Amino acid sequence: MNYYRSNALYDFISAKNISQFKFVVGNAWQLVYGDNSCKPLVLIFAVGVPLSELNNTPTLAEKDAFNLLSVAGVNANLPVRYIRFASDAAEVDTVRVSDNSYVYTNMTMPQLSALFGSFGLPVSNTQTSKYLNDKTSSAYHNWQRSSLGAALTVSDIDLWRLNKSGNPEIVFELKRSYYDLERWKPFTDDYRNFMLISNLCNKAGLQFKIIYNQRIKTPFEDKIDKLKIFTVDFSKTPPISENGIIMLNELENI
Repeated sequence: MNYYRSNALYDFISAKNISQFKFVVGNAWQLVYGDNSCKPLVLIFAVGVPLSELNNTPTLAEKDAFNLLSVAGVNANLPVRYIRFASDAAEVDTVRVSDNSYVYTNMTMPQLSALFGSFGLPVSNTQTSKYLNDKTSSAYHNWQRSSLGAALTVSDIDLWRLNKSGNPEIVFELKRSYYDLERWKPFTDDYRNFMLISNLCNKAGLQFKIIYNQRIKTPFEDKIDKLKIFTVDFSKTPPISENGIIMLNELENI
């Protein structure tokens, strides 16, 4: 089972070894959970590993990703948890949960639901003890859909930029579509997710921006020679402002 989420911008950053940008791919997600009003309540680093590695200590890359999320959590005064689950088991009935001490607690899926409820998140009354892995998603995401209430907002963090001290300063949402750059604007359907991350960034003292690039369907091309930039701040009116189009080599300076 493979959840690798790649794009040309990730590939460019990796190939050029641009150390000030950080992101996670594979069976890992840096997640922001909030209530119906898009108020962030908890940050979760969820990682799927083979069952044979479930009890292993986190890798250095996992610790780096979790520590980055933890910095945002501390600055925003929000709880942060690390959730490790088996990505190749047919059924998942327990996960391993830790804070930044990396001292794990084994939790059943109902116990995990109760933990999320303790953070103030809406939790469904219908809970099962086991969740299936399938071809389209992980057991963790199937648990999320069925166990957390409909009055939930959740979004993952696509890309961070670090300052010279190695701390996060900007969170980026990456968007791709077939629309040309001049024409594309953020879709209002995404505004709730944008508001959730914007509220987190405002609490944590971070900037929030959108990077848009065009993706051609036929023949396929993920075009990143030019990028369209937006600044997002839902404490202002309007909440999203266009910053123009930049060349790829200007990415480090936005």
